[in-house]
Amino acid sequence: MSDQTGIDEIESLAADLLIAGVSINQLVRCYASFLRQLIEGGALSGISSEKLEMILSYLDKALMPGLLESDEEQRKSFFLALWPIERNYRDSDPVFANFVRCVICCFGNEEDWERDDTGEDTPLWYFFFYIKKVCPDVNEDFLQYFKGAFNKV
Repeated sequence: MSDQTGIDEIESLAADLLIAGVSINQLVRCYASFLRQLIEGGALSGISSEKLEMILSYLDKALMPGLLESDEEQRKSFFLALWPIERNYRDSDPVFANFVRCVICCFGNEEDWERDDTGEDTPLWYFFFYIKKVCPDVNEDFLQYFKGAFNKV
């Protein structure tokens, strides 16, 4: 898939998800689930198992029901814990640092998205951009995962 085709497909998927009424919080949870699947499926074998185990605990927290909707303090605590990890590995293990950035995205919610006003309707493009830095060939898996998670698309 060419880069332009990938961009077009992501934009089309984002539009379809909006039309289907998928919320930002649902997209965030789906992304956390997708990242978890990548770990479990061995797609991140270039990252040590110890580091992946540490990150799995954060992904499990991101998938907790109600976290995105109601627990602002706990969400913020995860941001505060993850950013130093990303910073610590930025030079020594950039692939892992990029993956930590992906996980950080899993603690943003609808309110954060609206406040940040990036000009995009959904964070889907950002999710894709960050995970491509970790898994350059993830295009088709990413698209299929999100389409499958929201069968309305």
